[in-house]
Amino acid sequence: MSTSNLKARHYSALSSRLKHLQYNLSETETQLELMSDQLKSMARLGVGCGSQFMAVSRLLDIELMQATQESTSYQHQQQQQQNQNQSLNQNQSQSQQAEEGNSTP
Repeated sequence: MSTSNLKARHYSALSSRLKHLQYNLSETETQLELMSDQLKSMARLGVGCGSQFMAVSRLLDIELMQATQESTSYQHQQQQQQNQNQSLNQNQSQSQQAEEGNSTP
């Protein structure tokens, strides 16, 4: 083989590899653009999920406060009722003792 023939084959192989490299770079560029678009969409999705989480958290906080207030109110009512029952029991005991004291000469 002559050197010119060998050079021609070498340049041809080099040209083929460069075309393949250019194709791969073009494909990489396309994939990067697609990834960029998908990342933008994922960012919007993340914002949407974050806003839903914050809204639900706010609603749960409100419900928790209401439940706590209702529980506190219920406990207060129960305590008042117990105090009234104790007062009635004490009054009845005192009345019974007074009646027993009056009935014995």
